[in-house]
Amino acid sequence: MGLYWVPVLLGAAGIVLLLAVAVVCLAHVRRFVHAARQERRRTEQAVLPLRSAAADLRARR
Repeated sequence: MGLYWVPVLLGAAGIVLLLAVAVVCLAHVRRFVHAARQERRRTEQAVLPLRSAAADLRARR
């Protein structure tokens, strides 16, 4: 009875670990992209009144 199965188990454990890291990284990237989109929407909403005020000032000149 040899220990040929030890490298096989270590390789399988390594693959599982790499997959787990990839899943966690993907989740973080998705959260970051979602937060960036929300922040962009918030910024666009905050700029709208400023743009209309600037257009009013230009129209008064």
